Amino acid sequence: AFFMSVCPAHLMRSVAGGFDNESIALTAICGTFYFWIRSLRAGSDYSWLWSFPCAAMYIYMVAAWGGYTFVLNMVGVHAAVLILMGRWDRNLWKAYTVWYCLGFLGAIQFPVVGWAPLKSLEQLGPMGVLFWMQLMLVCDIYKRRQGDNLNEKHYRDFQFMLFAGSGLVASIAFVFLLPKGFLGPLSARIRGLFVQHTRTGNPLVDSVAEHQATRDEMYYQYFHMMCYLMPVGFGWLFFNKDNAKVFMIAYTAISGYFSRKMIRLVLILGPSACVIAGIAYEVVLTWSLAQLSISEDDEEVDVTESKGKGKDAGKGAKKGGKGGSKLPGEFSFVKDLRKMYGENLLIRKGASLVILLFLLVNTFNFWGHCWAMSDNLSNPSIMVLGRSPNGEPVMIDDFREAYWWVRDNTPEDSRVLSWWDYGYQINGIANRTTIADGNTWNHEHIALLGRSLVSPVKKAHRIIRHLADYVLVWSTQYGGMWGDDIAKSPHMARIGGSVYKEVNPDDFYQDEKGNPSDMMRKSLIYTAVHYRLNPSIPQFKPDTFEEVYTSKNRMVRIYKVLKVSKKSKKFGREGHGYRAWYEGRHLESAYPPALKEILEGKEDFEQLEDFNREDKKKKGDK
Repeated sequence: AFFMSVCPAHLMRSVAGGFDNESIALTAICGTFYFWIRSLRAGSDYSWLWSFPCAAMYIYMVAAWGGYTFVLNMVGVHAAVLILMGRWDRNLWKAYTVWYCLGFLGAIQFPVVGWAPLKSLEQLGPMGVLFWMQLMLVCDIYKRRQGDNLNEKHYRDFQFMLFAGSGLVASIAFVFLLPKGFLGPLSARIRGLFVQHTRTGNPLVDSVAEHQATRDEMYYQYFHMMCYLMPVGFGWLFFNKDNAKVFMIAYTAISGYFSRKMIRLVLILGPSACVIAGIAYEVVLTWSLAQLSISEDDEEVDVTESKGKGKDAGKGAKKGGKGGSKLPGEFSFVKDLRKMYGENLLIRKGASLVILLFLLVNTFNFWGHCWAMSDNLSNPSIMVLGRSPNGEPVMIDDFREAYWWVRDNTPEDSRVLSWWDYGYQINGIANRTTIADGNTWNHEHIALLGRSLVSPVKKAHRIIRHLADYVLVWSTQYGGMWGDDIAKSPHMARIGGSVYKEVNPDDFYQDEKGNPSDMMRKSLIYTAVHYRLNPSIPQFKPDTFEEVYTSKNRMVRIYKVLKVSKKSKKFGREGHGYRAWYEGRHLESAYPPALKEILEGKEDFEQLEDFNREDKKKKGDK
C-alpha cells in the first residue's frame, strides 16, 4: 500500500498526473484481481461467491478503458495455469464460470464493445478456458460416479476421448458453421505488443509516442528503489506456491513483458511491482531485525541442536543405502552453507545492519524521488516552464491562451479542425466541437483528417469547408520546441495514404537539411504553420483560409475557414453521426452529402491480420 500510494508508475495516471481513462481503470484492475484471488482462497466452500463482486469490477473496467482485454486474458491465463498445475477443483470452476458469464453479459451492454467478446481474436482465449472448465467438470463427475471401480488407464482414455471429441466438434464449427467475416482480426495495438512498434501495419498506431518501446532508464524513473526489491519478491513467490502466488507470478511476468514493449503499459506493471516490492521489503526487514534480536547464548543452543540433528540425519541417510534419493539438504555444499550460516552470527548481524541502512537510505531517497516526480507529473501539460535569454524562468502559456481565445472569440457552435492530439484539450478548455480527438478507433475518419491537412490548400479547403469553421495548428518550432505539426505531418500523410491512395506518403518529407518536398511545401499544414513567419510561403488562395490568431510566442496559430458550407453545417447539427454509430450503420452516412465524391475514393484500411472476410475475398477474385 505504501509503494502503491507514492509509486510514479501509478502517479503518472492518477489525479496527481494526467487524469485519463486509465486513472479510474487502475482501480478497476486492482479490484478485479483482488476479488478474483479472494474467490479462490482455500479452506472455504463459499469463497467462490467473491466472483460476483469480481464480475462487477470487471464490468466497471470494461466501461472505463479499452485495456479491459488485458484483465480478461490475465484471469483466463491464471485459470488455465491452475488447471495445468493440477489445481482444478469445483471452487475454481464456480468462480471462473460465474465471473466470465456475468462479465460477458455486462460487457456486451456497451455499444463500443458490442459482440467483440465473441468475435475478437484477443478475447476468445478466456472463452476457450471456460469450455475447458466445463470439460474438467464432466471428467470430475464421471470420476466420482465410477468411484473405486475406475482405474487410472480407463480414466485417461475417457479424458482423451472427451477432449479429442470436443476439439473435433469445435474445429468443424469453426471451419464450416461460422459465417465469413464473423471473427475480427487482432487489433494493431495488440500486434504492437509482439512486433516492433513501428511495424504493426497500422500507421495510426505507429504514430503514437506512447506505443514506443520502454527504455531501460525509464524503469528506474518510475520505480526507483523498487527495481532492487522486485527480483527478491518475485523469487519469493516460488516458495510454498498457492493460487494467489501463482497469479502474481503470471501477472508480473506478463505485465513486465508488455511494459517493455510499450511505454504506456508501465502502468499495468505498477500494481504487481508494488506487491512484490512490498513482499521483498517485509521479508528482508523481518530477517534483518530477527538477526539483531538473536543473542550469542541463543545461537550456541541452536548450533548444538542442529549438530545433533545433523548426526541423526546422517545415520538415516546411511540406512537409506544407495537406492535412497538424496534431498537437497543432503548435498555437501548445502550442508557447508548451513554450517557457515549457523556459525557466523556476527557476520549475519553485520549484514543485517548493512541491509537496514540500505533500506533506510533508499526509502528516504525513494520518498524524495516520488515527491519530485509528483511535482513534474502534476504540472499542467499545456503550460511549459522555460527560460528567457538572461536565464530567468518564464511560463510559456501559448496553448491555454489560444484555447481561451477560441472560447471567447468564436460562436458556441463552431467546429475546430486540428490534428487529433489536441482534440480533448480544445473540447475541454475551449468548449468547442472538434473534428477528431484521442478516441482514434475510427481509422478512416482520422485518415480523412490527415488527407485534408497534407493536401494543397485549395483541395484541402474543398474538404474542410464541409467539416469545420476553424483550423488550429501547432507551430512550436518558432518557440524552440520541435515536436509541432510539421514534425507530425509525415504521420498525417501515412495515415491519409493508408485509406486514400491518391496521397503518396513517400512524396511527403523533409530532407536532412529541413527542406520540404514539393508535396509538403504545397500542403495546408506546412502553409498554416509557416504563413507570414517564413517569407517563402505564399499568401492563401482567395476565399480559403484567413489568419485570425497567432499566440505571443508563435506556438499556436488559428485560421478561419472561409465560405463554410451552411448546408453541411446544418446536416451536422441534425445528429446523423451519433445515430449512425448507435444503430451500427456505416459511418459514411454521418458525413455531409457534399463529401460523397471524396468518400467514394477511399479504401477502408485493412490490417495485416484481416482474414475471414468475404469482402476481401471478393476483391482478390477481381
